Amino acid sequence: MIEGSLRDAAFNDVLQIVVAGRKDGVLHLEHRDRRARVWIGAGRLVAASVDDGVHLGEMLVRLDLLGVDEVQSLLAEQAATPGGPPIGQAAIARGWINAEQLALAVERHIVEVLNELSGWRDGRFRFAEGEPPVGVHDAGGFDALHVLMQVSDVRSGAALAPDVVLRRAGDPTAHTLPPAAWDLLRLVDGHSSASAIAAETDLPEGRSLQILAELLAAGVVAPATEAATPPSVLFACADAVEARLLRLTLLRHGTRPEMVTDLGAAEAVFDELRPSAVILDAELDPWGWLRALRRRTEGSHVPVLVIGAGPARWWARRREAGTDRLARPYREVDLQTWLSQKLPRAGH
Repeated sequence: MIEGSLRDAAFNDVLQIVVAGRKDGVLHLEHRDRRARVWIGAGRLVAASVDDGVHLGEMLVRLDLLGVDEVQSLLAEQAATPGGPPIGQAAIARGWINAEQLALAVERHIVEVLNELSGWRDGRFRFAEGEPPVGVHDAGGFDALHVLMQVSDVRSGAALAPDVVLRRAGDPTAHTLPPAAWDLLRLVDGHSSASAIAAETDLPEGRSLQILAELLAAGVVAPATEAATPPSVLFACADAVEARLLRLTLLRHGTRPEMVTDLGAAEAVFDELRPSAVILDAELDPWGWLRALRRRTEGSHVPVLVIGAGPARWWARRREAGTDRLARPYREVDLQTWLSQKLPRAGH
């Protein structure tokens, strides 16, 4: 068995050693209170996951292959039928995507997960031989060296701070730019943050921030010093995947999402930022949260949206003033419509 400490061996080196053995199995990693897994089949990368990290469903949305509502439907079906097909295969079975599209999403997902894991400098790793998961995709896995080269691209170079708002500045034709830079440059409008720009592309977020930093260094873009601060939206979700889907939608709408996991953190963020809106999950006792937040200064003036599985009894049971409700699964446009009504300046 291959196992050891990430202090003694870098993740990328460990992965290359494991795939060189051309065996089936799972590489388990632990870093503080987080865990990750990389599935390997015959020396090829099959899938990867990390606690509270990017999810395949999120990647399918970012690639515009599925809508937020479709991913939520698949996740609900998966939770209701343990042992059922993976989310990607379930999407194929419904005719929403094809095998080629799924393979693209899985590869991008693996790159993003490995990019995060390559930053783990301490913790433990262990490779357990066994069968890789069945039905993740039909491409027979991905070449580890090719994937690691993409991870290397993401990890190299400085990344731009995600909250920086950029405007166009110098002549881009005077520089040799990577092809992806033109897609990012097209989205630079003087009021979108770097993270909001990254959310509109199918590139890994880290890679987008790195390219934007290169454009800044080249003088092609510059900080928009007079830009209005994007409105902040405080939100909390009971499920990590739902939270990431919500964060993606908020970024695409030009807001500054502030995720919290408990009421104490919510109160601290509320006092510091005075968010323009609050979005709460029905699974988190939103009425208790709402009462606590509205006791804060000016809290009663902040629009609140409660998201929950619907139809549900709690829709009719509670009638809190200034509170709107949205049933899950919801379309991205439904949430953006609410944001536009409450935060008119947030839309593009």
